[in-house]
Amino acid sequence: MEVHVTTEQETQLAQLATKAGTDAEQLVKDTILLIEDETCFRRPGPELLVWDLGAIGSLHRRDLYDDVR
Repeated sequence: MEVHVTTEQETQLAQLATKAGTDAEQLVKDTILLIEDETCFRRPGPELLVWDLGAIGSLHRRDLYDDVR
C-alpha cells in the first residue's frame, strides 16, 4: 500500500518519528495498529448521575460562590 503525502507532511512525519525514537515507516505502522484497535475509541464514557433536587430547583453559581451577585 502506498500513501502519498506532501513534502511538508513528510518533514513533519520525520520530525515526529525522530522524537519518538523510531523511523517514519514504523511510526505510521504503529499508528495504524492503534486506529485498528476500535475498542479504545468505542468505549462508552461513564454514566452521569442525575440528581433530583425536588422543590429546591437548580443550583446557580451565586448559590455556591460569593463572587457572583
